[in-house]
Amino acid sequence: MFKKLLKCIKFLFIGAAWSAFWLSVTQKAVIAVWNFNFLSKVQWSMVASFWNANGTIKGVSDYMLFLTLLIVGVVWFFGFRYFLKVNYLKLLLKPFEYFFGKQIEKYNKESKHVVIKNLVVGEKRTLNDLIDEKIKSENKQTKAKESETLRQNVLQKIIERKGQ
Repeated sequence: MFKKLLKCIKFLFIGAAWSAFWLSVTQKAVIAVWNFNFLSKVQWSMVASFWNANGTIKGVSDYMLFLTLLIVGVVWFFGFRYFLKVNYLKLLLKPFEYFFGKQIEKYNKESKHVVIKNLVVGEKRTLNDLIDEKIKSENKQTKAKESETLRQNVLQKIIERKGQ
């Protein structure tokens, strides 16, 4: 219920603000170009009397005025839809977000970026050291196999002597 009320208030406020802004801008533009106030009842009565007296549209300027009067409503509608979709809370908080982002950047510049993956604990080892270590570990495995075969041979000899 509260969200619906807020949406209704937002709708009415944006509609009133956008309408006031758009009508004042277009009224000033139309008066400046054609000297015609489309919000004045007197001006529209003059247009109605001209039309009723079988007046005709003669020039490009008259067509442009007519086209402008039609487009004013269309642009008002699409502008209203656009401003209704804008997230004003995010827009109001943008300066704070910018300021706090700058503060974080300021402190991040002082500290250097550390990649944990590349940290080396202890002494640095060369590639040759790593290869030697690998060879020694393989030698230990082969020695373990040799000792196992040696044990089996000794066991067989012991069994043969007992059998004699």
